[in-house]
Amino acid sequence: MATSTARALPIPPRATPLGADWTALAGLGLCAGLPLGLFGLANLLAESLGHAPLFFSPFGLPGWAGAIFHLGLLPLLGAAGWIVGQTRQGRKAQTWLAVLAAALIVFPFLVAPLPSLALSLISMTLLVLAFGTAIRVAAISRKAAWLLAPVLFWLAVSAVLGLALTAAWSPPFGLVQANQPAPGA
Repeated sequence: MATSTARALPIPPRATPLGADWTALAGLGLCAGLPLGLFGLANLLAESLGHAPLFFSPFGLPGWAGAIFHLGLLPLLGAAGWIVGQTRQGRKAQTWLAVLAAALIVFPFLVAPLPSLALSLISMTLLVLAFGTAIRVAAISRKAAWLLAPVLFWLAVSAVLGLALTAAWSPPFGLVQANQPAPGA
């Protein structure tokens, strides 16, 4: 006589059409959008106080192109934060990413009143902070570190170009006799 016993089999998780979990995609979207949302709030506050952000636009690019590049970096920081947040050791790297994101959010609002040397030094400080963040993130996730590559590139161009122009137009390298009358006049 044959008997059968019921056995509970594990049900495999249902795959989405994209092959990813919807909650993970929602978390990634929220983390990527959070820095942009914070920039929007900072812009709203600054606009109510009469300030406007100024963006780095090198090589004759219009200001709005610099704004697109700058604002395009913020979701990359959020996505990298979400990736490293999936691990246990990612908390310290997330803190570094949050500090870098906060600095990049506030930076365009500080540009207008600063002299060129102070602006260049702040740009270099941001670049050093970004390199430190990238090193900490790369120790946890290579994908997240690759997301930081455009951030490093844009900050490096900004810092190096800013220091070069500051050095070129500051004494003793710049023209210091430009306001003097021509000899023989």
